[in-house]
Amino acid sequence: MTIPFARTAVALAVAAAAQGAWAQQAAPERELPAIHIQAGQDRDSLQLSNKSSSASRLGLTLRETPASVEILSQDLMQERGARTLSEALRSTAGMAGGGPPSAPTTLSLRGFTNVLYLYDGVRMSGAGVTNRVEDTWNYERIEVLKGPASVLQGDSAIGGIVNFQTKRPDRGNPGREALLSYGSYGSTRAAVGLGGAVGETGAYRLDYSRNETRVGTVARTSEKLEHLTTGLSFDVARATRLDLSFDYARDEGHAYWGTPLIPGNLATQPTSVVSTPDGRVVDKRIARNNYNILDDRNQSEAYWLRARLTSRVTPEWTLRNEFTANKVERLWRNSESAVFTAPASITRDQTLIAHDQRYLSNRLDASYEGRLADMAHRFVVGSEVSKTDFDNTRRFSNGSASTNAALRVPLFDPAVGYFNEDTALMAGGGNRTNFTSDVRSTSVFAEDALKLTPAWTLVGGLRHDRVDVDRSVTDLNLGSFAAFGTQYTANSARLGTVYDLSAQSSVYAQYTNATIPVGSLFLLSAGNAPFPQSRGKQFEVGFKQSLAGVEWTAAAYHIELDNVLSRDPNNANVTINNGSQSSRGVELAAAWRATKQLTLSGNVAALDARFDSLIEAGGVSRVGNTPPNVPERIVNLFASYRFKEVPLDLLLSVNHTGKMYTDNANQIRINGHTTADIAASYRIKPALLTFRIRNLTDKLYANYAGRATSQVLLAPQRTFELSAKVDF
Repeated sequence: MTIPFARTAVALAVAAAAQGAWAQQAAPERELPAIHIQAGQDRDSLQLSNKSSSASRLGLTLRETPASVEILSQDLMQERGARTLSEALRSTAGMAGGGPPSAPTTLSLRGFTNVLYLYDGVRMSGAGVTNRVEDTWNYERIEVLKGPASVLQGDSAIGGIVNFQTKRPDRGNPGREALLSYGSYGSTRAAVGLGGAVGETGAYRLDYSRNETRVGTVARTSEKLEHLTTGLSFDVARATRLDLSFDYARDEGHAYWGTPLIPGNLATQPTSVVSTPDGRVVDKRIARNNYNILDDRNQSEAYWLRARLTSRVTPEWTLRNEFTANKVERLWRNSESAVFTAPASITRDQTLIAHDQRYLSNRLDASYEGRLADMAHRFVVGSEVSKTDFDNTRRFSNGSASTNAALRVPLFDPAVGYFNEDTALMAGGGNRTNFTSDVRSTSVFAEDALKLTPAWTLVGGLRHDRVDVDRSVTDLNLGSFAAFGTQYTANSARLGTVYDLSAQSSVYAQYTNATIPVGSLFLLSAGNAPFPQSRGKQFEVGFKQSLAGVEWTAAAYHIELDNVLSRDPNNANVTINNGSQSSRGVELAAAWRATKQLTLSGNVAALDARFDSLIEAGGVSRVGNTPPNVPERIVNLFASYRFKEVPLDLLLSVNHTGKMYTDNANQIRINGHTTADIAASYRIKPALLTFRIRNLTDKLYANYAGRATSQVLLAPQRTFELSAKVDF
């Protein structure tokens, strides 16, 4: 990760320009109709008439889809002040969280943190560590499909699917735009986007963003994000179009892993951030402390290369082939855990983890749109193959008394020091290991939508996946080498129906299922390899309506997940996979153009998530408890007022997130919180100036568990930002 970004950006920009010039010279004589991306420009609706490629490959609109789908357009993200993908997602119905530095874009949805993330419709090969912090500038929109969805993308989609869609070339929508912002503690954003026509049929797009955020309320906490996305689209033959893209992303920063809880009788400035049976609290005196080492490393560098070929074979049939290559390197070097030790010190650990990941995939599908027995009919059939090579270096402190003493620091005014290279601190099996993982997947899938009557549509889907995993573990402390492998097969299905009560109103119902591995395939242990995948299923019903000036949706669901790892009730030393958990809930979303000037929108999610069967070490049952990092009540409200006589907009956004727990035992509760943001935007052509205050009331709260269950990640407190967006 030593490539200077400036040099890389220049090289890529030159390459993009060269590609554009080549495309102009090689433009075919016959022009195809331009492919337009629905950008969701209307910020005053739920976009029920827009199509979603994440919810189906059939080209259905949100209203035609028997599922709960939400779209965040670029305009909407800008209006709400969402700088990162996590900030944007937390404004959707039922999503909450944020994740630790090891997995910074980790959110819960419908009672589960098993959410599958896609990059332009391509799975990012694995959840958690592959989801980095990224600026929203490079993305045209984000689509969220809620509930199990393995029939679309394979394993890991229990809570739902999130698809981050970058800005793509569009001949019919050229643009040149830039953004500059300056905020509290010296935080800055700078971005530029260029797009337009090339030759007779081609189009290009180039976007670059740089985001440097400093969290002044916690010492030594910052992020630097850089992202370059490019696209080139042109006809290569009659009715055949090629889309190319090459993207680069890099992030680095100084990480904060959480604030430790301390006994209430020691705290002189206790807060209400958490509640525990034994009275532990977050003390304001240490809320600014960062117990991580001074030379911590938290960085990632990623390259994406994609080529999509689309050919209209006949008026009814279309062939698509998409090839993707991805390379990612990641590095973490930190003291992650910080646990209070009497009388007044913090016991820490020490970790060093490095990833080298290479991912290749190819998806081929054929779609049909026509009639079957005089009924409107849409059909897709396809296959997908992928391969991931994953090399992993892992170094951990061993937690012995002598090691803990060497890494311990004072609770107050800690001298956190630097990473300790002494291998004696890592003695013992499993603490100095090198892993390799080879994951190969093969899938076939089909979807179908049949309009049985003008008002009644039946939607179905099937998918079969086979995953082969080969792993090796080299233990440097034990001088051992082990290799093992396993194979998983899974069948997934969706069956749904939509009935139009009128041209503006519809009801739907669906059944869908999904699978997830019992652990990350990249880190699968030999002991867990024999267990079958966990299996989830969902039943959902809902209602969608568009009226003059208002759109709203409602959904009710029940999700069950079985084959979860647990302990044998007859022998707590034996791990089995008879655990289960479930969630049931309701979600409401609405957007109302109350007047020509006033728009009100928002969403509400209420759920009951629980372990139905789970036994942990010592034979302790967790039945009835709520899974960690899952709030059961989430409310978002937005109000926008556009003045009639002056080019001024005012925005108010309010979020309420209910309580959640850091542990399976539900002994440490992160209390609920309510926050508000306000903004004022003034247009002086060609610029839009915005002043924004986040966390208006300066609320101190936590939004996720830290590295240890007795740590919590405190959210940033009140900040200010001034930005200018220019179209030129």
